[in-house]
Amino acid sequence: MYSEEHQKIIALLAMKMGALGYSAKFSHLETGPLITQYFFNPDPVSPIAKILNKTEDLALACKVESVLIQREKGLISVSVPDKERHNINFDSCIAWLATQTNYALPLLMGQNPTGKNFTLDLSLQPHILIAGSTGSGKSVFLAQLIASLALQKSPAEVKFLLVDTKQVDLTLFQTLPHVITVVDKVLELHKHLDRMLSIVRQRTAAMKGVARNILEYNSLTGKEIPYYVIVIDELADVIAQDQDLAKAEAKEEKRIRISAKLAQIAQISRASGIHIIAATQRPSVKIINGDIKTNFPTRISFRLPTGVDSRVILDENGAEFLLGRGDYLYRTAENNELKRAHSSFISLQNIALVLAQHQQIRDQFAYMREKEKGELNARF
Repeated sequence: MYSEEHQKIIALLAMKMGALGYSAKFSHLETGPLITQYFFNPDPVSPIAKILNKTEDLALACKVESVLIQREKGLISVSVPDKERHNINFDSCIAWLATQTNYALPLLMGQNPTGKNFTLDLSLQPHILIAGSTGSGKSVFLAQLIASLALQKSPAEVKFLLVDTKQVDLTLFQTLPHVITVVDKVLELHKHLDRMLSIVRQRTAAMKGVARNILEYNSLTGKEIPYYVIVIDELADVIAQDQDLAKAEAKEEKRIRISAKLAQIAQISRASGIHIIAATQRPSVKIINGDIKTNFPTRISFRLPTGVDSRVILDENGAEFLLGRGDYLYRTAENNELKRAHSSFISLQNIALVLAQHQQIRDQFAYMREKEKGELNARF
């Protein structure tokens, strides 16, 4: 039996859809920490365009700031924000991640709309593009990704190259032993990207005829060649500074630009164990061009100001209707379907704990994994 509030929203949505000339029958609902999804079975003769662009009408009917309308497995889903919204706890999410063993580079992604924790394997993505305006939760999400990897993998297994030209968010992780350096100057970034390209070529030559990727190579040779993860906090600012740098360069000193180097690394680095996570506040077509989008198949968007911004990053509207503070839409390299999720909140205290006790926490997680594996074997 649904609550009185849920029944009220169902009635309001059905009534408004009818008034808009769209025929659909309520199917079921799914609740979560931030939103409730109301699923409707549409009449086959009702044009879907009649409802997809009616978000403002449905939001006004439900008396909420926004709703998100999506197609899901033959149904229409209307996501309505809950009056009471719960923070997603980083501690409980990361403890759950410790029990997941089948990932080379496990990234904590937060929770899906029904409140289930989930993760992505960065090695399969293999590069991620993130957009989100100020206050949307993008920077907190980046911190969640870095912390989750650092707590699952040792500095010998994963190394970070952090790029933060604004010197605000990623600098918090500069003492993490996984971090090679925090780059805050575009000229310095050129040198590091050139080095990454050199490493890609060296690893490709070493793996030729031996293994298809770095995971297989390490397993076959007994070596422990680390993964590299390049994290860029503000891609638009990096590219803008690089364009200014280009204007000051003499013709004979012209460098290959940062955007071209990133595209080149993204094209050839997957098997070599080098991955890029790039974020931006301003997803304009000048920054996120065709080459970038092609080579960053996994794309994530937090709240953006307009539908135009949403289409640049996701190829469709939706990000303009998000709630902010960790609410996001994403599509992955493995599944092109647009999905919604919510980031956990990682506090400054959480980050301080990661920096101070990453080794002890990793040891504890390893014990938890071994214990669970032993219990599973005992059942069979």
